[in-house]
Amino acid sequence: MPSVESVIQEAIEQKIFPSAACAVLLGGRVKYQGLFGTPDPERREQTSATTIYDLASLTTPISTTTLALLALEEGKLTLETPLTRFFPEAKHHAGVLVKHLLTHTAGLPAWRALYKNAETRESVIRAALETPRTRPPAQGYTYSDLGYILMGAILERVYDQSQAELFQTKIAEPLGLSSTCYCPPPEWHERVAPTRNSENRPDHTIRGEVHDENAYAMGGVAGHAGLFGTLEDLIRYARMVLSGGRPLLSYYAVQLLLTPQAQVGNQTPSMHTLGLFAHPNPMLPRGDLFPTRCVGHSGFTGTVMLFDPHIEMAVILLTNHVYYSREKDAYLDYRRRILNALAAQVGEV
Repeated sequence: MPSVESVIQEAIEQKIFPSAACAVLLGGRVKYQGLFGTPDPERREQTSATTIYDLASLTTPISTTTLALLALEEGKLTLETPLTRFFPEAKHHAGVLVKHLLTHTAGLPAWRALYKNAETRESVIRAALETPRTRPPAQGYTYSDLGYILMGAILERVYDQSQAELFQTKIAEPLGLSSTCYCPPPEWHERVAPTRNSENRPDHTIRGEVHDENAYAMGGVAGHAGLFGTLEDLIRYARMVLSGGRPLLSYYAVQLLLTPQAQVGNQTPSMHTLGLFAHPNPMLPRGDLFPTRCVGHSGFTGTVMLFDPHIEMAVILLTNHVYYSREKDAYLDYRRRILNALAAQVGEV
């Protein structure tokens, strides 16, 4: 894929990101894999399929949504379960259901700097819970970290375990994700692609700690961010999705992940599946050539996962873009170009 490689190498030279790992899957088989740059510009180690990246908001589908789907299958939750069942004191959130949190239609704001006034996990959850809604549930779509913070807290109450433990036992172990977890242990840190430019650690090179400020205040374990993982492991996760859920989820559960579910007013479902962006959501990272039937997600640190279930295709792109900058314009331009180059090769690889 010379076009893909040339665009990514150009991005590295322009200091859009120091490293990248990407793959294209068709029919569950890896048809292309590319590894570029050095994760840490101050060292010589080359990027590999076992380089560990801060996955940022890819945490929402891979951890939180997948755990929610397992809870549905186990009869622990339904999509109609109200938030107030777990937080009865939050009467101001009456009418907010699990399905609203998972599809970003709860009416919660997109983001708040909760970490500025909350320094513990429980205080961040409490601050998210006390944040007023901007609209009634199901009356509009706003991508909300706060909604997934609360969804993660609900899952912990359902199972009486931390989300880190739930991810390990219910997702990582069954799928063989040997290098994906919250709070990577110190012996993994040499493999972690470092980040920088976190607002609560502005001058620090961050290795093995979550970049997201609210997730960091929560001890690194949250519903909206905190997961670290490798290209190798994300390929395994993507294969599970493309194979109809085997060996983790049922076929029907995976369909909730792959088909639009966000009901807004009287409109047909649009904008979001249970966990992924869907057309016409402008946040859907599909470039110009991948079709509108694709669904996917991105992460602030520079990560992407995209699915076209119609042809059993998945694209994974992992970078540590925030090592150089939080600014997104140049990165998003290169991301679009990389995705276009990958799309142009799907029929040839």
